[in-house]
Amino acid sequence: MKSLLFISAIAMLLLNTSNAQESAVKVNPIGLVFGIANAGYEFEIQDSRTVTVSALYYSISDISGFGVGAEYRFYLSDDSFRGWHAGPALGYLSLNDDFNNSAGFVTIGGEGGHQWIIGDNFVVDTFATLGFLAGGGDLASFNSVSLGLGVSVGYAW
Repeated sequence: MKSLLFISAIAMLLLNTSNAQESAVKVNPIGLVFGIANAGYEFEIQDSRTVTVSALYYSISDISGFGVGAEYRFYLSDDSFRGWHAGPALGYLSLNDDFNNSAGFVTIGGEGGHQWIIGDNFVVDTFATLGFLAGGGDLASFNSVSLGLGVSVGYAW
């Protein structure tokens, strides 16, 4: 799982093709307790506007899989990476079980929260998500509302 986080962080750094003045790499340590490892790379695209790309690995019981996502953030302050933020989000999750059943899900929604930079580089991001989850396959097929709460920590430069 640690190697997946490292590889995801390196891949996300390489995806940045903008002239961003600031960036941050973050992980969600609480998810590890539940079998979900996720990492994200946030980069500034203009004042008070950022984009986050993320990847996750899911392994709970006999179901495992991966996911990717993107989010556009509007910071309500004049400073990117600090303060209250909100914005739209989009994601994809692919799951498989031990019996070769699979399912794919798309999520579309939004996220809001507050992010702090402690010292010069330590990031703490608290957030809540609301979205619509649709898809399915062999494992399940449904349309549903999804809710989430999270805390990510990381490094900004």
